[in-house]
This record gives sequence, C-alpha cells and structure tokens, in this order.
Amino acid sequence: MDYKTMRDRIEDMAKDNHKDFVKAVISMEKGINDESALDKLYDAFMANDIINLLHEDFDYMIEDLREQGQIKDLPYVKEEKDNLVNIVGNVVGEVDVVERENKNGEAFKVANFSVVSKDDDGNKVYHNCSAYGEKSDIPKDFKQGDFVKLFGQLRTSIDDNGKEHSNVRIFSSKLLKAKEQMKEQDKSQEIAKLKSEIEEREKDLFYADSWEQSGQIRADIEKMKAKLNTLTGSEKGKENDKKSILGAIKEYQAGDKQKPKEGKEKPKEAER
Repeated sequence: MDYKTMRDRIEDMAKDNHKDFVKAVISMEKGINDESALDKLYDAFMANDIINLLHEDFDYMIEDLREQGQIKDLPYVKEEKDNLVNIVGNVVGEVDVVERENKNGEAFKVANFSVVSKDDDGNKVYHNCSAYGEKSDIPKDFKQGDFVKLFGQLRTSIDDNGKEHSNVRIFSSKLLKAKEQMKEQDKSQEIAKLKSEIEEREKDLFYADSWEQSGQIRADIEKMKAKLNTLTGSEKGKENDKKSILGAIKEYQAGDKQKPKEGKEKPKEAER
C-alpha cells in the first residue's frame, strides 16, 4: 500500500468518526490506553485551535494528567517489540560526553547518562543510556534533574563474572521540563496545597468542640501560614531589602545635606 492510498484511508477514517480517530492516534503515538484520559486529551485538542495531533503540548497535557493520577495504565517505562522502550523520567548525575572513532577513522560523539523512572508499583528504576553521533545532540545538554522522554533499544550483556549489564541505546530524546521548571512547578503545587489546607482548617474552627481544640486548630493554621509566607515571601523579601537599602541611602544623604547648614550657622553666632 503506497503513501497516497494510506492517506486516503486515514482521511476516510477521520471523516467517519473524528473523535475516535483522534483518540486512536494519541493512543498510538503516546502509549495511552486509559479511555477517560483519552477523552480529556481529545477535549483539550478540540478546545485549542493552535495544537495539531503532533504538537509537543500533548506531552505537557499528559504529564499534568499523570500528576493528577488520571492516567492509570501508562507505565513510565513501556516495553515494545524488539526490546524497544519508551522511558519518561529524571536525569541522574552529569552527562558524560566522549569522542570515539568508527572503523573508518571518523570521529563521533557519545553521550552517556542515567535516568530514573518509576514502575507500575511506584518503585524507582534506573536506566543507563547512550546516545551516539547526531542522536547525542539533545542529550549532551541534559542537566541533573531534567525531566526527559526517551525512546531506544534495551541491550543486555553478561561480563566475565556472570553479572548482567543493561544499556539503552537512544534513538530519540526530548526535554520535557528543565530542572528549574520542575522546581517552580513543585513550589506552585505546594503553595496551592497549603492554601487549600489553610481554608479547610479555618472551616474547622466553626465546628470546634472546645477552647482547647480551637487553640490547636489556630496553632496549626499559624504554622501553615508561616510556611506559606516562607514560600511566597522570598521575592517580596528581596524587594523589601532593596527598599531598606535605598531608604538608608536617602537618610544618609538627607543627613549629609544638613551638615553644611549647621557649619554656616556657627560663624554667624561667633560674629555676635
């Protein structure tokens, strides 16, 4: 079957049942089989005129759903045929870039790095990865803590001592979120969680059975508010520091201007 025939058939499928067609493409491309998650992704796709079916924003949407626990059947490591694997996880340590030569004496680069992901039970799984030649262009710039998506082939070998070693040869890679973005996202989520907890505890005050219980609730609220202020007040603190410094400078300048005036008044008193 040639390209044009396949394209015509795909167009017919899209016209026949557009929603299921879009869901099928997302499922095939992103490895998602959760029906409710696919419905949410379809709604998001239809609500955005800019996103197409191959748009990278789907990766962000998928990660948001995963973080909310709304994707139940997508493992962070998905094994496919011929030992091909999809890995989504965080970079561990530094990327080691080395230069080698092939049989023809031509130089090429290899980026070696490790990624930690989670299995279906939430256990951490570490993967040693290697990207060769042009496949190393993206991984060579990965930083520790970066959230990445990888596709490659799992290879295993046994050394002279009988110990098994595994390595994933990377075919494609993508930076989903840099470490700084991950930190900022975690901070935003923690702030939102604290605000929600404070609101709940404030509601509990109305149903307190005694002064003792009321006092405990107030103490809890104060602790949470202090933590919230620590998270949200760092930038304000910096601004306040700047204002304090500027205020001190202005006070110094104002005091310095007063000194010459006092000096001029003294001779007048002496003349008298």
